Amino acid sequence: MAELERAQARYRERDASATLTGFWTLRQPAVLHAVQERERVALRLLARCGVDLAAARVLDVGCGFGLEFANLLRWGVQPQALYGVDLMHERLLAARRASVAALVQGSITALPFPAASFDLVSQNVVFSSIVDAEARRAGAAEMLRVLRPGGWLLWYDACRTRAADPHFRAVPRADVEALFPGVRWHFASLTSDIGVTRRLQRWLGGWSLSLLDAAGIARTHLLGLAQKVERAEALS
Repeated sequence: MAELERAQARYRERDASATLTGFWTLRQPAVLHAVQERERVALRLLARCGVDLAAARVLDVGCGFGLEFANLLRWGVQPQALYGVDLMHERLLAARRASVAALVQGSITALPFPAASFDLVSQNVVFSSIVDAEARRAGAAEMLRVLRPGGWLLWYDACRTRAADPHFRAVPRADVEALFPGVRWHFASLTSDIGVTRRLQRWLGGWSLSLLDAAGIARTHLLGLAQKVERAEALS
């Protein structure tokens, strides 16, 4: 598929760029602020919905270097119940050196797992890197296929952007809901524009970042948690 080849080429380009990889390091105060905010919101949402991660079999789709595994383990997922899948062999090699998760190479459009295999399926800024509409629909359908009825989807991605990058396309809330029929979403808007927060932090200091968050005028991402309903319930 041309979309998969495009995505692979773009990820290799990004991974080879010190500028791009350095931009998202946790050594950047604005990036650390955004990561910590996302963790707080995700934990509140999981607790509010009664998701028991300690008893969940979890798949991280587009796991890349495995950066999300540390979060999932810290949130209560058991090491033997954690799985990751990614398109890029090079990224999986790096993830394998740093993680206890079971790793498989594969595409989001054809996940190499049986139906109803997982209690929670997560994706972190994967769909905004899929620019082809059909590939997006196929990826969403596959995530639903491998999720058991009553299981949970955990979503984090850009819902708007100022960038003019042909390899990046934001996913508004209405698109997320259309991609995943038959689930009930709980959404939170978060992550103030990183470019703006970096400038604010340099000019005014770290105290200004929380003020920008509270204003809510520069939010760029959605965090969503959704439960896949039982078939009979979905048809009612």
